[in-house]
Amino acid sequence: MSQRGAPIAVVAGLGLGDEGKGSFVDAWVRRQSRPGWVVRYNGGPQAAHHVVLADGRSHCFAQLGAGMLQPGTRTLLSPFMLVEPLALLREADRLTRLGVVEPLSRTTLSARSVVVTPFHKLLGRLRELSRGAERHGSCGLGVGQAFLDSQNPSLPSLRVEDLLDRERLLQRLRFVQLVKVDQAEQVIDHWPMGSADAEPRALLAELQRRDWLGQLCEGYSQLVRSGITVDDGSQLRAVLADEEQPLVFEGAQGVLLDAVHGFFPFVTPSRTSFGNAQTLLSGRAATRVGILRAYATRHGPGPLVSEAPALTTRLDEPHNVPNPWQGPMRVGWFDAVAARYALAVVGGVDSLALTCLDRLAGLGQLRLCEMYQFVGPGTPDLGEFFVCDHSGRLTDIRVAVEPSLDRQRRLTALLGQCQPVYRELAPIPQLARRSGTLTVEAEAYVEELITALRLAPEQLGCVSIGATAADKLWR
Repeated sequence: MSQRGAPIAVVAGLGLGDEGKGSFVDAWVRRQSRPGWVVRYNGGPQAAHHVVLADGRSHCFAQLGAGMLQPGTRTLLSPFMLVEPLALLREADRLTRLGVVEPLSRTTLSARSVVVTPFHKLLGRLRELSRGAERHGSCGLGVGQAFLDSQNPSLPSLRVEDLLDRERLLQRLRFVQLVKVDQAEQVIDHWPMGSADAEPRALLAELQRRDWLGQLCEGYSQLVRSGITVDDGSQLRAVLADEEQPLVFEGAQGVLLDAVHGFFPFVTPSRTSFGNAQTLLSGRAATRVGILRAYATRHGPGPLVSEAPALTTRLDEPHNVPNPWQGPMRVGWFDAVAARYALAVVGGVDSLALTCLDRLAGLGQLRLCEMYQFVGPGTPDLGEFFVCDHSGRLTDIRVAVEPSLDRQRRLTALLGQCQPVYRELAPIPQLARRSGTLTVEAEAYVEELITALRLAPEQLGCVSIGATAADKLWR
């Protein structure tokens, strides 16, 4: 809870994404005494925040706030959020078919938000393919490309405010397309397997299509006419001035994917800690909520020290199926070392939500990764990156005082040469009692995780034992 007025929460995933942020936000909104606002403070259309209704129907929230299934809840996409207008229209249409009334009329776009176009998507996919075996695990939606362009003053970038002037929109879209075609041709000229490959040539041909401009202008105009609000920042200021207004800031991806402190190059281009939300809050107090699964997951390549292939087989992911860009969903035992690093990066949390505990019930013997063992060749200076105990095992990952991409790349390489050091934990044969409380075995597992994270028991705010809002046990 905030120190005054209505509750304000800032939600961040403390893992590698897929922690259950959307489900938590949906449940949080339903607990409030009046309709709230959901502010998306980072990321873009690559988010996949699944919310499951009591009747089994579900929606994957990509750009709209995950509380929109509740009548009256509103979404604000902050200036830190990237927007894909056509995907936003499709998402609103899916919500409408679920029975949500006019979702876009309850949505505010920041005028300065960066727009992701198909040109960014096509060039981003081309660059990802050109990396061959060194692919980063892109979502293939162009978000990273659009973000990097917006940070480079020598490249054209499209903003939401540009959608309001058709003549200006046409000019800027054409400029973006020409630049992306030129960049794509350069990528193909340096293609490692030869420029005759069919897939890159097909992407280039798609990028060069002459009918893109008319189609995009019409689609973007449809969004502008939908009843959506384009705002200069005054809307959020008004919301923050209302001390009775429930407000939740919904983050995307996870802290271990952070552009600065994540395991480069397997990162998102945006900041995934609380920083953007704190900037938007302008001094208002808020509860910092961290979200973690009861076990580790990663969708795509990159370090996952506690990965257990057998566990991946047993814990299938119906909402996170393999795809050509991210790759497969990977699963491991709870990694307290990585989670403590995420907590250190964000400066700690006021409350922790632990999700997907139900997935561990009936699995038999459980494991907890408390530290790592370095098994790589040579004798690198591990002390620069890790805290080591007397036996040389790695107990914590150090947060860089002066982070750099080179340092994070070296950290990533070292993590690839680490093995988990496990402690065996008792099984959870049954998850909950008829009263709705956790069984002794489930409670013991949760307590082990909280202790391993070095959190106080009262910092555990919520335990999720199922997919719906009714499955959240609030502390």
